[in-house]
Amino acid sequence: MTDVVINGQTPREVLVSALSDAFPEWLVVPVENVPDSLDRPAIVIKQRSIAPLPEAPQSHFTVSSLVTVVDDHTEWANAEPSLDTNVLLVWAALMGTKNVHPKTATKALFNTQYLSYDIETDLTVQKG
Repeated sequence: MTDVVINGQTPREVLVSALSDAFPEWLVVPVENVPDSLDRPAIVIKQRSIAPLPEAPQSHFTVSSLVTVVDDHTEWANAEPSLDTNVLLVWAALMGTKNVHPKTATKALFNTQYLSYDIETDLTVQKG
């Protein structure tokens, strides 16, 4: 069987581990099932696609995920400034994680009540 893990972790586990370490007080959710209400900021990992890396299609591939940064305030006047800071903190943490490449962050609405950002993120994996 071909090895497709990074230092013993799957791509999802790489993201969860890095973000849990960077934000120990936040809720880091490794799957798309999250609580209806939040009492702290949350990060939700949603793996989306897998494709060959164009520069090396025989030996590397890219796992694309959405990393959703959710503010726990339900009053948007409080959520907006907090989210402005938190999305930048998460972006920086992703940039500091080996083989992880954040691409864009798009503002979104999470569970119809929380402001959030979806950060499109690619993680490069070498098969071997």
